[in-house]
Amino acid sequence: MKTDELIALLARQPDTLPRIRPARDVMLAVLVGLGAAFLLMAVLLGPRPDLATALATPLFWQKAGALAALVAVAGLATHRAGLPGHPLAMLERLRWLVPAWLAVATLVVLASTPAGERLAQFHSPTILVCLSMVPVFSMLPAAAMVWALRRAAPTDPPRAARAVGWTAGGIGALAYAFHCQVDQPGYVLVWYGLAIALTVAITQATATRWLRW
Repeated sequence: MKTDELIALLARQPDTLPRIRPARDVMLAVLVGLGAAFLLMAVLLGPRPDLATALATPLFWQKAGALAALVAVAGLATHRAGLPGHPLAMLERLRWLVPAWLAVATLVVLASTPAGERLAQFHSPTILVCLSMVPVFSMLPAAAMVWALRRAAPTDPPRAARAVGWTAGGIGALAYAFHCQVDQPGYVLVWYGLAIALTVAITQATATRWLRW
């Protein structure tokens, strides 16, 4: 039997799979990835100097909450990617609620911002740092989740790798958020979003082959 035929058979009959614990493995990978990303952030950049003050502001928690929600939804999609016969379409749509949430918040902020100051909501001298460090912080989380999925049975490796990329990108962005002093939703939407998209592209290009049987 060819590998593709075996995968198709397992996808139709998921109960024939060995007893594995993909939920435990993915949860462990997410927790390890979070620890690794925050440790790398602390070593390479350090937490923002005004962190204590930022923790008392709603803008910071809006940023952190949006990224944590992305990690949760994408992490669940990663788990389901390792279970043949489990659809991912709904979770893939749900993760777009995070940028939609940030887009609405951006419009609210812009509505109360003078026209001459609106562009500043999307700008910071640290844009290149954001675009480069989020993917760096995402590497170890991505590796951990690839390990978890290799212990499961992903039947659509490109889709599974994309789910890994979203989760790892969210983790890397969440770690970077504790260094970055820009909390405006427009900045988070555009530049964090671009950094996460870059992470997804890199992960899908590199991890797909590791998820093939």
